[in-house]
Amino acid sequence: MNTNSAFYIGRGHLVCQDYVISGQNDDSCYVILADGCSSSPDTDIGARFLVKAAESFIYQIQVGPKALPSLERYHQQSVQFASLSSKFLKLDPSCLDATLLTIKADKTGFVASCYGDGVIALARKSGYLEIYSVEFDDGYPQYVSYTMDALRRQGFDAQTTNHKSVTHVTIPQVRPSGGVTRSNEVIEFHFGNKSDYLFAAVLSDGVHSFVEYDKEDPGRVSHAVSMQEVVAQILAFSSTRGDFVSRRMSAFYQVCMARSWHHDDDLSVGVIALG
Repeated sequence: MNTNSAFYIGRGHLVCQDYVISGQNDDSCYVILADGCSSSPDTDIGARFLVKAAESFIYQIQVGPKALPSLERYHQQSVQFASLSSKFLKLDPSCLDATLLTIKADKTGFVASCYGDGVIALARKSGYLEIYSVEFDDGYPQYVSYTMDALRRQGFDAQTTNHKSVTHVTIPQVRPSGGVTRSNEVIEFHFGNKSDYLFAAVLSDGVHSFVEYDKEDPGRVSHAVSMQEVVAQILAFSSTRGDFVSRRMSAFYQVCMARSWHHDDDLSVGVIALG
């Protein structure tokens, strides 16, 4: 197995509020990605605290179809540990307002999870790329930091229109399409056997922010670029050796330049190659 990751600032941001790491130990590989909330203070710092805290508890995650209890413990302990760091620096607790996406893989398979919003993409050996995009209707994700503040959690729960939805698409398109489903789950996760998949990836919701500018009028946006097209381009690896995500992102940005694509939101990508 091999794992790699990369993150990039969006055109509309002064500081990058995404952070992602990848690593491995004796028997497993992992990716941990956080996407800080733009409207909360110091979430660039908070995202890093949350990722590094989560790295300390990655061992908690049990790889398998019944991973949910271990994922719940992992997220709770991670935010509690990160909260200690933010208090030490006297930061506002809302600096930890960030989505958290994680992949852990061992010799049997992988578990990929999303707490908040973002994208999970899984490449099957049969040739299909499965994409699961998690979004909230009003644009306000459920953050793991809300578990540390009962009033903020109550405020989030009181919202009646901010439904969570999961869009499932495949590339090439499979009929019938998976479509869009509502979800009441706090943590979305997917498990797969190593024998069935080439790689598992997580991406921040910056993949939704790509637009193409008019080549005849560079100041005018021509149209939005679909999330599926962006994800397919990012994950078009020619090799999964070494720093394969960084290499691919360099090539991807060449594609963006040629097509006049730009992203306003920060973008982060983490991948575990299972072969």
